Amino acid sequence: MRPPTPSGSTPSGSTPSGSTPSGSTPSGSTSSGSTPSGSTLLARAALALYPPSWRARYGDEVRALLDDSGGGLAAVASVAWRAVPAWISPPRHLHDRRARMRSSLATALMAWSMLTGLGLVFAQLTQFQGFTAPGHPEVRWAYAVFDVSLALSALVAGFGGLPLWLLMLRRAWREHRPRDLVYVLLPLIAPAAYLAVLIVTIRLVGGAQGVSPWWFLVVTLAGFAAAAAAAAGPGLALRRLQPRGPALRLAVAAAGVAAAVMAVAAVAIVVAVTGLCLWARHFAGYHHGTIPGVYLALVVTATTVTTVSAARGTRAALADT
Repeated sequence: MRPPTPSGSTPSGSTPSGSTPSGSTPSGSTSSGSTPSGSTLLARAALALYPPSWRARYGDEVRALLDDSGGGLAAVASVAWRAVPAWISPPRHLHDRRARMRSSLATALMAWSMLTGLGLVFAQLTQFQGFTAPGHPEVRWAYAVFDVSLALSALVAGFGGLPLWLLMLRRAWREHRPRDLVYVLLPLIAPAAYLAVLIVTIRLVGGAQGVSPWWFLVVTLAGFAAAAAAAAGPGLALRRLQPRGPALRLAVAAAGVAAAVMAVAAVAIVVAVTGLCLWARHFAGYHHGTIPGVYLALVVTATTVTTVSAARGTRAALADT
């Protein structure tokens, strides 16, 4: 993918009439070390939408093009829109296959963790509360599909990623890299710390009916923070240790399967929540569609990121075999 060229910009390598030759600075102009006048906040925000590897290769060039074109809103919008294909189909020359596998695996792991957290919230606020829609078995079927899909996805991700995790653990230990060792162990440390804090919190503020809604919100947000930390640790270790070989390919393949199965679980969530909003409006939380709508939007977003990242990693793994 070539860098986007804003309308009205000067082709690379040419000198527009009346401009100052390269190497000289016209009187009153900005020096080469300062920020160009056309590099507006909108332009920087548009470039921030691109993958890091793309920005590293094309960022300066696109900033210069935006500056030449005046950095207008139309040019910035054009640059921002082209970020979508840059993520979906990144230029192959910007990544070697192993780097693509590691990057996709780290992104898919983070998104999968968030999607799993959303799934657990779904289970807590539907199945564990006994919410059903009498006369509509679709909701119960959606519960069953979700349970099976979530368990299967976790098993595939765990067993498929275990060899790579052990490989990074041994290397961090053997090379005396304490920071990387902590990163690798975060999937164990973060959940254990969260469970300890959860037990203490429930004992201190819980009552006969459990914790209050506000404390439930606090516990839920803390759970997402723990999941993010548990997923970010291996992602940082992948970037620093740069593992390769069969263990990496196995983990990427497992991530692809786990993402596909988790997408089925996401569909089950959508069916169940929609069914409760349509047929069980007497339950609290399903009177209006605002909160369920926001929740389903988060589920769809996490599912999309997970499946796209896993698919990109799987393509790189197949090309590397």
